[in-house]
Amino acid sequence: MVEAYLQALELAYFELGEAFKGLADENVWKRPAEKLLSVGELAGHIAFWEAVRLAGEGPDPAPCRVSSPLIDRRFRYHPVTLATPPSEQHRAMTAEQVWRELLRVHEESLAHFRALSPDPDTRIPGCPTGFTYGEYLKYLVFHVSYHTGQIFTVRHLLGEETPDN
Repeated sequence: MVEAYLQALELAYFELGEAFKGLADENVWKRPAEKLLSVGELAGHIAFWEAVRLAGEGPDPAPCRVSSPLIDRRFRYHPVTLATPPSEQHRAMTAEQVWRELLRVHEESLAHFRALSPDPDTRIPGCPTGFTYGEYLKYLVFHVSYHTGQIFTVRHLLGEETPDN
């Protein structure tokens, strides 16, 4: 079961990479509308939750074994992100830098998860939803895919041409 979810997650990340292809640097942190997140903020949200759940160290808000500017508490939840503009450090990141950082966080989080090698029926420590590791991996595939679709939509709303999606 775990390997099947990890394979599906890799496929989701392939599509996520497609969503970043050709993204203009000036559009990475631009919100297409008042209540919609930017591509960079969506990337931060994906990175935050993958790292916290697969490489976290206990109850929320837990320290994380992966360090990254994308692992920022402001990215944890849509209303919190909307209320807090991206930092200077975030806005300095180009499309390529955001994609590479998101991919690095993904790879390091998976490495920590694989080293931990938890039973998929074990509850994730401190996870308020009560997810087991197996349930979270299944959800993570959906989570990455859902936000990939949002990234394509943000790009369309900003007037960008995207790869075939």
